[in-house]
Amino acid sequence: MVEQVEKEYKGKVKVVGLDAHNNYDTTANFGVMGLPTLVFFKGGKEVARLVGYQGKDKIVQAIKDKLGV
Repeated sequence: MVEQVEKEYKGKVKVVGLDAHNNYDTTANFGVMGLPTLVFFKGGKEVARLVGYQGKDKIVQAIKDKLGV
């Protein structure tokens, strides 16, 4: 799902994946409590977070609402 959104918004948003099981310190620093978790940043600050499986529509809506894309 995220890969589809990444392709559609190529050049407009940057999508970065993280293997939570091999990066415990990073997930702990960001307070990730459940998987999957999508964290949206704008200007280096977190502006939104989606936890659990989210459909494409919800991800796209977060991009539009929180990132202004």
